[in-house]
Amino acid sequence: MKPDDAARLLPRAAARARTRPEFLGWVLARYEELESLQEDRLRKQLGVSAEDWPRLQLCLRPRADRFLQDVTQIASAFGIDRAALAALVRRVEAVQAMQTQEQPGSAGSLLAARTRKPRPPDPGGAIP
Repeated sequence: MKPDDAARLLPRAAARARTRPEFLGWVLARYEELESLQEDRLRKQLGVSAEDWPRLQLCLRPRADRFLQDVTQIASAFGIDRAALAALVRRVEAVQAMQTQEQPGSAGSLLAARTRKPRPPDPGGAIP
């Protein structure tokens, strides 16, 4: 592969990674949406060079059972603050979990109904 081909293919692969949940690129894209950030602004906020940005997006998303180790490895490879990267990933995961939870009353869920007994009138006339 020629260097020109690699320079063209890397950004295309990174763009594709932004559409697939198993990649960090997807997490970064969701964070940009949540925070209304432009891609360049997030890149600068994390302190990642333009050259390394596509490579960062192509990293696999941190695994739940090895989260700290994965975040540490990614952060050290790209010179990113580990706590900032971990917070970013956790925020996206929390929002994703909330969005995928079944909402009460949605198709497939049941709501319990009960009849309420009227309260007996208060003999003193006081309003509760």
